[in-house]
Amino acid sequence: MTNDEIDTALAALEGWRLEEDALVRDIAITPDSYRWLSEAVMNEANALDHHPEIERTPEGIRFRLWTHSEGGVTAKDVELAAHIDHVIDGAARDRG
Repeated sequence: MTNDEIDTALAALEGWRLEEDALVRDIAITPDSYRWLSEAVMNEANALDHHPEIERTPEGIRFRLWTHSEGGVTAKDVELAAHIDHVIDGAARDRG
């Protein structure tokens, strides 16, 4: 994707940012939420056959998306980011 295409995609993806050649989002969660949230995101990723890097951080969880074979962000990353947002939004409603 071009930088302009990435900027347009980021405008629609709240909380995501471009970091080096990847889309990144940090989410503050409780320690006991890490496992189920990462599993829920991996279920979405498996359905799309595209897998994120998921990292535990001191504040919660970090998702990092990029297409290794393309060396940067592609439409698959943007699609997966939207699916991750859907999982997170659903979790917030369920726990809110």
